[in-house]
Amino acid sequence: MRYHSRTEIPPEEVLERAKEFFAEHTRMDVAEETGDSVTFRGEIGESTIRVDRKHGHTNVHAETDRVVGLDVTDVTKRFLYTIQERHTIT
Repeated sequence: MRYHSRTEIPPEEVLERAKEFFAEHTRMDVAEETGDSVTFRGEIGESTIRVDRKHGHTNVHAETDRVVGLDVTDVTKRFLYTIQERHTIT
């Protein structure tokens, strides 16, 4: 499954937050890491988080090797929710 999110958080911080989130919420290990991506792998599947900065915001691209279910896809979607832009109406 592929997902996209946008945030004001700098790309490097998104990747750090991803490593912290996956370490806290899964038993997945960092399988690969580059300057703009991190891939996690474990019993529940594989997830890659890739970032780029354009037009004043950070694009976050996530890809998993499974469909929706109680697995890596759900964890990845939960991570994306933690970095999404928040808008409040006053």
